Amino acid sequence: MTLTSPPAAADTPPPATPKRRSSRLVTLGLVLGAVVVGLITARLLLSAFQPHFYAGTVLQSPTSAPALDGLALANGEPLDMAAFEGDVVMLYFGYTNCPDVCPTTLSTAARARESLSEADRARTQLVMVSVDPERDQIDDLQTYVEFFDADFLGAGGSAEDIHTAATRYGIYYVLNNDDLTDGEAADPNYTVDHTANLLGVAPDGSLRVIWAPDVTSDALADDLQELLG
Repeated sequence: MTLTSPPAAADTPPPATPKRRSSRLVTLGLVLGAVVVGLITARLLLSAFQPHFYAGTVLQSPTSAPALDGLALANGEPLDMAAFEGDVVMLYFGYTNCPDVCPTTLSTAARARESLSEADRARTQLVMVSVDPERDQIDDLQTYVEFFDADFLGAGGSAEDIHTAATRYGIYYVLNNDDLTDGEAADPNYTVDHTANLLGVAPDGSLRVIWAPDVTSDALADDLQELLG
């Protein structure tokens, strides 16, 4: 009888020891941690370089906000846009007897401003220029805008100066106060058709953004913060 040797045992890895398993888990944890940190860093970098998309129409070639010659605030000071340098100004042309779009726009602007930080609110202003000087006395106009926000400003002037200022900013308006019949006085409750856009002047004094009347307060606030820098 021929005796054969038993087959040599195949090479098998030594059983994993608790120490080796622990080392593998630590390595895996470090790798996963690095991946998570990398993803977070990438997201932060993307958000930092992502351009802001304005809710309003951005003027690609902004120019200095036109002068408002002849217009004055309730305290008698001339309405000088240069006095707001370093601040964002929301400029609006409307009238106190407006039944809908004016109070809506002022409410939106007030809510947007309220949502800003105290420091940003201090650098954000709204000025409403009346396009109805016949009925809007300057003190009454100031009381009207303060109803929406105590820091809002009202401005007025002669019919000629208001028309000049509105034209410079591309604002159209017409008073519907024609005589009802020959020899009869005009309707004291007439309306005014007017462009209802809100105009945004940047801290450098340039006319930068035009917001439509349907802009939301949240979207407006985001744009204001972007303008403030």
